[in-house]
Amino acid sequence: MLLGVGWAMLDANAGDNRPHRHVAHQISLALDTPCEIGGDRPVRLAPGEAALIPAGLLHSLAPAGAALRTIYVDPMFGGMRDFVHSQAIVALTKREASGLRSVDCGAAAKRWIGVFLGKGPARPIDQRLQAALVSLEPGITPSTLALEIGLSPTRLREIAVRDFGVPTVKLLQWLQLQHAIDALHRSGSLADAAQAGGFSDQAHFTRRLIQWFGVTPSQGLARLKISVIR
Repeated sequence: MLLGVGWAMLDANAGDNRPHRHVAHQISLALDTPCEIGGDRPVRLAPGEAALIPAGLLHSLAPAGAALRTIYVDPMFGGMRDFVHSQAIVALTKREASGLRSVDCGAAAKRWIGVFLGKGPARPIDQRLQAALVSLEPGITPSTLALEIGLSPTRLREIAVRDFGVPTVKLLQWLQLQHAIDALHRSGSLADAAQAGGFSDQAHFTRRLIQWFGVTPSQGLARLKISVIR
């Protein structure tokens, strides 16, 4: 896993994941075996094919064990929103899928994402919220964040929904997971990861990971080699 600000790239075998959804848009590439993206309208990927799963879309990946390269990207990447305009799964072109497969480092991943997202119009997210999220303290409440930014909780919620597609509380949960994954990279301890993410305990961390990624830490993170790209 390569983990950066507003993006991540994951090379891993699909686990026995449950239906889930993300704040981030997801691009998945089938590597050596076919894969099916489950949902209201399932999409089957042959080896070398890739598809975009828009943020907020309920989905799952099958079969367990399928080798995938997956990009996650949210509006913190470049501080832009509305760069995806579909509400359904979209197939990538052969050229886009081939380019994704050839990515071999963090810098190349960021370049590929930038080109892919640069195809259509986009708008900047709220600069006050963006600045606050960069230096966010894990476990902060929506009301405390609103106070720090100088907005009412109601107005902050409206901005979070506009820019990230979810209310403030859900956005903070998503960022908590990123802090926890970063800590897991540094210490290898699930207990340390849960604490760093502001979770009350490992069970709380596990529930959130299942909610957002469909897998438990032991299934989805414990054996990953994680690199943090600043």
